[in-house]
Amino acid sequence: MSQHERRRHQRYPLRLAIKVHCRGEQMDADIINASASGCLLQMSISLNPGEALDVSIPQLNMPKARLIVVRSESTTLGFTVATRFDVGLADEPTISRLSTETPGDPQGGSTPPITH
Repeated sequence: MSQHERRRHQRYPLRLAIKVHCRGEQMDADIINASASGCLLQMSISLNPGEALDVSIPQLNMPKARLIVVRSESTTLGFTVATRFDVGLADEPTISRLSTETPGDPQGGSTPPITH
């Protein structure tokens, strides 16, 4: 079964700056897309599958959340880190609203949702 077929939740393009707690340190990351079950982060370091990240994402109605790393890939801007939420789901209507906010807004964009 392909990743396309396995995906259960629609992904929405976002640009949210967040703080990540991992390996005993606080790090900066950007959420570049999100769904009710996880999100794709842009980070400056590579992480290993299975590593846990503690985050706060109030914009997604998740004051405290734990993300589990699924994979990490090198890019020209650092690393993209695919994650899933350890427990619970993010608020999909909020994700959808944030993804369609006006261009130039640091918390949203105008790109249509991505269905994988």
